[in-house]
Amino acid sequence: MAGCLRCQRDKVVPVTLDDSMEVCGHAFTAAVPATRCEACGEVVIQGHDLKLFELRVAVELAKAGLRGAEAFKFLRRALQLEPRDLAELLDVPEDFVGYWECGDWPVDPRAQAVLSSLVLARYDAPAALDCLKVLRLPRKLARQVRVHLVDALGQAAKALQFGSSARTEPATA
Repeated sequence: MAGCLRCQRDKVVPVTLDDSMEVCGHAFTAAVPATRCEACGEVVIQGHDLKLFELRVAVELAKAGLRGAEAFKFLRRALQLEPRDLAELLDVPEDFVGYWECGDWPVDPRAQAVLSSLVLARYDAPAALDCLKVLRLPRKLARQVRVHLVDALGQAAKALQFGSSARTEPATA
Protein backbone atom coordinates (compact mmCIF):
# COMPACT_ATOMS: atom_id res chain seq x y z
CA MET A 1 0.00 0.00 0.00
CA ALA A 2 1.33 3.46 -0.85
CA GLY A 3 2.18 6.04 1.79
CA CYS A 4 -0.02 8.89 2.93
CA LEU A 5 -0.39 11.73 0.43
CA ARG A 6 -0.54 14.31 3.22
CA CYS A 7 2.27 13.29 5.60
CA GLN A 8 4.16 10.85 3.34
CA ARG A 9 4.32 8.20 6.09
CA ASP A 10 3.65 4.51 5.51
CA LYS A 11 0.84 4.25 8.08
CA VAL A 12 -2.10 3.88 5.66
CA VAL A 13 -4.66 1.20 6.51
CA PRO A 14 -7.88 0.12 4.76
CA VAL A 15 -11.12 1.11 6.50
CA THR A 16 -14.83 1.11 5.73
CA LEU A 17 -16.88 4.26 6.27
CA ASP A 18 -20.61 4.84 6.19
CA ASP A 19 -21.36 7.55 3.64
CA SER A 20 -24.72 9.10 2.83
CA MET A 21 -26.30 11.15 0.10
CA GLU A 22 -29.69 12.82 -0.05
CA VAL A 23 -31.51 12.45 -3.38
CA CYS A 24 -35.17 13.16 -4.16
CA GLY A 25 -36.07 13.39 -0.47
CA HIS A 26 -34.48 10.03 0.37
CA ALA A 27 -31.30 9.44 2.37
CA PHE A 28 -29.14 6.71 0.83
CA THR A 29 -26.37 5.16 2.96
CA ALA A 30 -23.63 2.71 2.04
CA ALA A 31 -20.47 1.27 3.56
CA VAL A 32 -17.71 2.69 1.36
CA PRO A 33 -14.14 1.34 1.28
CA ALA A 34 -11.48 3.94 2.11
CA THR A 35 -7.99 4.32 3.52
CA ARG A 36 -6.92 6.17 6.67
CA CYS A 37 -3.46 7.28 7.70
CA GLU A 38 -2.84 6.25 11.31
CA ALA A 39 -0.24 9.00 11.63
CA CYS A 40 -2.18 12.10 10.49
CA GLY A 41 -5.77 10.82 10.19
CA GLU A 42 -6.11 11.60 6.45
CA VAL A 43 -9.04 9.63 5.00
CA VAL A 44 -9.20 8.91 1.27
CA ILE A 45 -12.18 7.48 -0.61
CA GLN A 46 -11.43 6.51 -4.20
CA GLY A 47 -13.50 8.20 -6.89
CA HIS A 48 -14.59 4.90 -8.44
CA ASP A 49 -16.12 3.84 -5.10
CA LEU A 50 -18.11 7.08 -4.90
CA LYS A 51 -19.19 6.57 -8.51
CA LEU A 52 -20.37 3.06 -7.66
CA PHE A 53 -22.38 4.48 -4.75
CA GLU A 54 -23.94 7.03 -7.13
CA LEU A 55 -24.83 4.30 -9.62
CA ARG A 56 -26.39 2.15 -6.88
CA VAL A 57 -28.54 5.12 -5.83
CA ALA A 58 -29.50 5.65 -9.48
CA VAL A 59 -30.53 1.97 -9.71
CA GLU A 60 -32.76 2.37 -6.65
CA LEU A 61 -34.38 5.47 -8.16
CA ALA A 62 -34.90 3.67 -11.49
CA LYS A 63 -36.36 0.59 -9.77
CA ALA A 64 -38.73 2.77 -7.74
CA GLY A 65 -39.97 4.50 -10.89
CA LEU A 66 -39.46 7.97 -9.45
CA ARG A 67 -40.35 10.45 -12.15
CA GLY A 68 -39.51 14.05 -11.55
CA ALA A 69 -36.97 16.71 -12.41
CA GLU A 70 -34.46 15.82 -9.68
CA ALA A 71 -34.61 12.06 -10.34
CA PHE A 72 -34.28 12.54 -14.09
CA LYS A 73 -31.24 14.80 -13.70
CA PHE A 74 -29.62 12.45 -11.16
CA LEU A 75 -30.02 9.45 -13.48
CA ARG A 76 -28.53 11.37 -16.41
CA ARG A 77 -25.58 12.55 -14.36
CA ALA A 78 -25.00 9.09 -12.85
CA LEU A 79 -24.56 7.83 -16.41
CA GLN A 80 -22.24 10.74 -17.18
CA LEU A 81 -24.44 11.75 -20.11
CA GLU A 82 -24.42 15.36 -21.26
CA PRO A 83 -27.89 16.86 -21.91
CA ARG A 84 -27.18 17.07 -25.66
CA ASP A 85 -26.17 13.39 -25.76
CA LEU A 86 -29.34 12.31 -23.94
CA ALA A 87 -31.44 14.51 -26.23
CA GLU A 88 -29.82 12.86 -29.23
CA LEU A 89 -30.58 9.38 -27.83
CA LEU A 90 -34.19 10.39 -27.20
CA ASP A 91 -34.47 12.16 -30.56
CA VAL A 92 -35.70 15.38 -28.96
CA PRO A 93 -34.30 18.93 -28.92
CA GLU A 94 -31.73 19.53 -26.16
CA ASP A 95 -34.06 22.16 -24.67
CA PHE A 96 -36.53 19.40 -23.76
CA VAL A 97 -33.97 17.79 -21.42
CA GLY A 98 -33.43 21.17 -19.79
CA TYR A 99 -37.17 21.75 -19.34
CA TRP A 100 -37.59 18.31 -17.72
CA GLU A 101 -34.61 18.77 -15.41
CA CYS A 102 -35.68 22.28 -14.31
CA GLY A 103 -39.23 21.12 -13.66
CA ASP A 104 -40.65 23.47 -16.28
CA TRP A 105 -42.31 20.48 -17.96
CA PRO A 106 -43.35 17.13 -16.48
CA VAL A 107 -40.80 14.44 -17.39
CA ASP A 108 -42.01 12.48 -20.42
CA PRO A 109 -42.66 8.88 -19.29
CA ARG A 110 -40.99 7.47 -22.40
CA ALA A 111 -37.87 9.57 -21.78
CA GLN A 112 -37.86 8.41 -18.15
CA ALA A 113 -38.22 4.78 -19.28
CA VAL A 114 -35.27 5.07 -21.66
CA LEU A 115 -33.09 6.77 -19.05
CA SER A 116 -34.05 4.25 -16.36
CA SER A 117 -33.34 1.42 -18.80
CA LEU A 118 -29.87 2.81 -19.45
CA VAL A 119 -29.16 2.94 -15.71
CA LEU A 120 -30.44 -0.59 -15.16
CA ALA A 121 -28.53 -1.85 -18.20
CA ARG A 122 -25.31 -0.90 -16.43
CA TYR A 123 -26.05 -3.79 -14.03
CA ASP A 124 -28.16 -6.34 -15.90
CA ALA A 125 -29.48 -5.89 -19.43
CA PRO A 126 -32.63 -8.08 -19.03
CA ALA A 127 -33.61 -6.19 -15.88
CA ALA A 128 -33.89 -2.98 -17.89
CA LEU A 129 -37.33 -4.13 -19.03
CA ASP A 130 -38.56 -3.93 -15.43
CA CYS A 131 -38.38 -0.12 -15.48
CA LEU A 132 -41.25 0.00 -17.98
CA LYS A 133 -43.46 -1.98 -15.62
CA VAL A 134 -42.53 0.03 -12.53
CA LEU A 135 -43.29 3.31 -14.31
CA ARG A 136 -46.86 2.13 -14.77
CA LEU A 137 -47.09 0.94 -11.16
CA PRO A 138 -44.47 2.81 -9.09
CA ARG A 139 -43.43 1.36 -5.73
CA LYS A 140 -42.85 3.25 -2.50
CA LEU A 141 -39.23 4.11 -1.73
CA ALA A 142 -38.37 4.50 1.96
CA ARG A 143 -37.02 7.85 3.14
CA GLN A 144 -33.87 6.10 4.39
CA VAL A 145 -32.32 3.54 2.02
CA ARG A 146 -29.18 1.50 2.65
CA VAL A 147 -27.43 0.31 -0.50
CA HIS A 148 -24.66 -2.30 -0.61
CA LEU A 149 -21.56 -1.83 -2.71
CA VAL A 150 -20.10 -5.32 -2.22
CA ASP A 151 -21.22 -7.50 -5.14
CA ALA A 152 -23.38 -4.59 -6.32
CA LEU A 153 -23.73 -6.08 -9.79
CA GLY A 154 -24.98 -9.44 -8.52
CA GLN A 155 -27.31 -7.88 -5.96
CA ALA A 156 -28.83 -5.48 -8.49
CA ALA A 157 -29.52 -8.37 -10.86
CA LYS A 158 -31.19 -10.42 -8.10
CA ALA A 159 -33.31 -7.50 -6.93
CA LEU A 160 -34.71 -6.88 -10.39
CA GLN A 161 -35.78 -10.39 -11.36
CA PHE A 162 -39.47 -10.68 -12.11
CA GLY A 163 -41.31 -12.38 -9.28
CA SER A 164 -38.33 -12.36 -6.94
CA SER A 165 -38.87 -11.84 -3.23
CA ALA A 166 -36.58 -8.81 -3.51
CA ARG A 167 -39.25 -6.88 -5.41
CA THR A 168 -41.87 -5.13 -3.29
CA GLU A 169 -45.43 -4.48 -4.28
CA PRO A 170 -46.00 -1.29 -6.28
CA ALA A 171 -47.38 1.77 -4.56
CA THR A 172 -51.05 2.36 -5.25
CA ALA A 173 -51.18 6.10 -4.58
